[in-house]
Amino acid sequence: MTSREGKYPPPDELAMLIRHWKAVWPNAQITRELVQKLYPYILAKWREGWNLAQIAQTACSCNDGASVAPSDAALKFVPKRRLSLSPTGAVPGQTFGSDEIRDVSSVANLKLKKQVAALQAQKIGLDLEIIYQRLAVAPASGEARANLEKQRQKLVSKQEEQRRVAAAADARLAELESTGRLSAVGVKPKVKKEPVQKAEPTPKPTRQKRPAKAATPAPATPAPSPPPPAASPEAVEDAIAKMYEDD
Repeated sequence: MTSREGKYPPPDELAMLIRHWKAVWPNAQITRELVQKLYPYILAKWREGWNLAQIAQTACSCNDGASVAPSDAALKFVPKRRLSLSPTGAVPGQTFGSDEIRDVSSVANLKLKKQVAALQAQKIGLDLEIIYQRLAVAPASGEARANLEKQRQKLVSKQEEQRRVAAAADARLAELESTGRLSAVGVKPKVKKEPVQKAEPTPKPTRQKRPAKAATPAPATPAPSPPPPAASPEAVEDAIAKMYEDD
């Protein structure tokens, strides 16, 4: 008994196999019923140790009954990168058709980009048709015709741009299907943002200290008067004599 005996391949791997067959035969109806018929073969090979990418390429053909040749499925490259997912909630052993598998985000985004660009080009085409109708009845010269011609040129340029976007998305889808990789061509490089330098904070002005109040000077103490000079004995006698002069 092998390690896979009694087990079933993961649903996402079955989705990859169905996607491969659908890519090889886009007009084939790979329905849930068809996958159920093929599932015993797929399961047997998987339990023998094959992976589903190998099983997807094992189909051979012998149309003339004599010569055996590999089929288109065997010759087409199976990308290692997963491009599809099983239906939401699918479990091992469950079968499903190609209309039930889901695209991974890279494929879904490219498909959406292509569809939106194609619709934009179609919408611009309707606007152009209106301009052409107006030009048909506009005067041969004059401001009205000149304005219509400017509008026509602008719309034609926009339509061509949308067609280029759709074609580029389609080419990248084809690249993804054939190689499982996307080249960097046409992808805008990520611009590394330079770190924003924070402005240095403006230093706060230094607060000037108020000058200390001068102490009120104490009132000056008047200098003591010098004592009168001591009188001499002669001066005393003279003063007494003057007191008796009038008598």
